[in-house]
Amino acid sequence: MKFQYHFLLLLVTFLLFGLLSCANAKSLKPIDAKEITTLGKNCEELYQSHIDAWDSRDPENLRLIYTDDIVHFDGKPLYVGINRVVGMAKGMYEFFPDWQMEAGETYISGDECLGTWVNWGVFGFTQANPGLEFDLLETRDGRISFWRAFYDQNFLEAIPNGTHVEGDFLTRFANSWTAADLDKLLKIYSQDVHIEDTLFGISDTGQQAMIAYANDIFAKSPGVSWKLLYPFAEDEGGDIVQEEQPLPSEGGLFSITVKDQDGNPCEIRVVMILTLDENGVIQKQQIFYQADTLLACGWVK
Repeated sequence: MKFQYHFLLLLVTFLLFGLLSCANAKSLKPIDAKEITTLGKNCEELYQSHIDAWDSRDPENLRLIYTDDIVHFDGKPLYVGINRVVGMAKGMYEFFPDWQMEAGETYISGDECLGTWVNWGVFGFTQANPGLEFDLLETRDGRISFWRAFYDQNFLEAIPNGTHVEGDFLTRFANSWTAADLDKLLKIYSQDVHIEDTLFGISDTGQQAMIAYANDIFAKSPGVSWKLLYPFAEDEGGDIVQEEQPLPSEGGLFSITVKDQDGNPCEIRVVMILTLDENGVIQKQQIFYQADTLLACGWVK
């Protein structure tokens, strides 16, 4: 009887802990179509100004869009301050006289903008088969204060000793979300994983929070299908960002096929930034959405 009593006590405690954990986990907040339209437009304009400044081939134009203390987190090397960034630009213009570029798609979170830099005329890239750079931008007082760069497979193969993209893991990641199988998902996330989906008001830590988040996503659009389109990665950071970001991140552009309000297939495009710990499981996950696809698929009101 004493053993049964302790067993029941432990069981009740476990169940109460689970209920409390779920109760503390946040649900996806509803988001307004006007808010998404505004965020999407602002991100597009910000990123276009970023590319236009570089495409002008005048390094002084960079001073118009960056703060004086701009940090360009390009792994190693790391550029801190507008003079260092301007110096980098001068060197790149001289080294790549045939460099061509344009702004690609942009993706939003609640407070950051991520854009796709399309490059050709360097490393043998052509306009039909360019190299893609994914830039995460933070702003202050209307100027870019932090610029974090990730590179697609074309870039990483062209750069000597470049970072390797774990394509197999990213495919497993997509397949696990497609399967809507929590057991599979739990195997690729750490116990203290931090989930950031700030567009939907999520910034939580722990597997219980991840489970609640996943269930909300599954409930929002059952039967979704994930597909990896472009994997990317970054190099290790320098000393200035080592404490905040001790491990390099990778991720990719994904297509998520959902059903629209009429039950027809509809594509939402997202960029996932994933930081893996020493055991090769996800320690941090950030998601950014292409605004137009959220609107088209009815994920906003």
